[in-house]
Amino acid sequence: MRKSFGFLLVCILSFVSAYSQTNQTISEFEAQMKKLVDLMYDSPTDNERFNANEKLIAIFDEVLSMEGSFSYPFDDLKRISNLKSSDNQFRIFTWAVISQDGSFENFGFVQSKNETSGAYEVYKLTDKSDEIFNAEFAKCDNENWFGAVYYDIILNKYEGRTFYTLLGFDGNNIYTKRKIIEPIVFKARSGKPEFGASYFYKDKERKRYVFEYNSESNFVLKWDNQYYEDKTKGKKPSFFKTMFQKNQYPQRRNNVEPDVVKDQMIVYDVLEPMFDGLEGMKQFYVASGSVKGFKFERGRWRLIEEVEARNKEYKKYKEKEKKSNLFYPKR
Repeated sequence: MRKSFGFLLVCILSFVSAYSQTNQTISEFEAQMKKLVDLMYDSPTDNERFNANEKLIAIFDEVLSMEGSFSYPFDDLKRISNLKSSDNQFRIFTWAVISQDGSFENFGFVQSKNETSGAYEVYKLTDKSDEIFNAEFAKCDNENWFGAVYYDIILNKYEGRTFYTLLGFDGNNIYTKRKIIEPIVFKARSGKPEFGASYFYKDKERKRYVFEYNSESNFVLKWDNQYYEDKTKGKKPSFFKTMFQKNQYPQRRNNVEPDVVKDQMIVYDVLEPMFDGLEGMKQFYVASGSVKGFKFERGRWRLIEEVEARNKEYKKYKEKEKKSNLFYPKR
C-alpha cells in the first residue's frame, strides 16, 4: 500500500514539475518576444523592424507548438492582437509591421483544434493581400491570406453548427485604410483555417466585406447592441395617421409601420466619396453619417438598412477611433 502511495506521489510531483517547467519555458520565450515586439514597432529603420519581426515569427512558431501554449495567456504581448474563441476551438495572433513609406504588412498565427487528435495545430499566416484579385469574393487560407489585425471574434450558433466571424483592421498605405468582416471556417479533422465563407444572405458569392477609406478619416465597424427598424414585426398605423399623415410613411409596404427594436449586430458607417465625381477612388471615401448593420439570422448575416445608432457606446467608440488605431504604431 505504501509503495503504491509512494509511486502515485512521485507521478504527481513529476507531472507538476514538468508542467511548471513548460510554463517557465513559455514565460522565458514571452520575455524575448516582448523585446522583439518593442523593437519591431519602435526601431527607426525598416531593416531593424523586419529583422526583429523575423525573429519574432521564429519564436512564435516554436512556442505555439509547445504543450500548454494554448492556455498560456501571453499577457505581456500587449501590442499584439491575441484573440481566443469562447468555445476554445481556436486562437489567433495578428500584428503588423509599418514601413518607412507608410505601407503595412500583416503577420499572424492560428492555433486551431484538430478534432481527430484533440491537439492544437499551428498555422502561420502569410499576407498576400496585394496579390488577391477581387478580394471580397476570394476564398483564402493561411498561406494565401488577406491580411488584417483582428480585434473581435463573433461566435454564433444555428442548427448545431457554429459560425465564427472576425472583425479586422488593415493600415494598408498612406492613402487608405481598410476594415474587414471576415468569416473563418476550419476543415473537419485537421482544423486548418480557411478565410472567407458564404455567410451573407442574398449574396452567396461574397466571402467577406472590405471597407476601404481615406487614411486620415475615421470609420467604425464593430459588434454592438443597436436599434433598427424591423419590418417583419411592424404594425399598421392608426386610422388618423393613415388619413392625416399620408406622406409620413411613403416607403412602408402594405401601409405597415415597422417596429424599432434593439439587438446585437455588426454595425458600420456607410462610406461615400467626399465630392461628386470621385466615385471608386477609395482614398477620397469617408463616413457619410448613415449607419448600416448585419444581423445574424438562420446561419446568415442579413443586411439591416435602417440602423439608428443611439447606443452611447457607439459614440464613445467613434471618439476612440479618432485618437488611435488598434495595435498599430502612429505613422
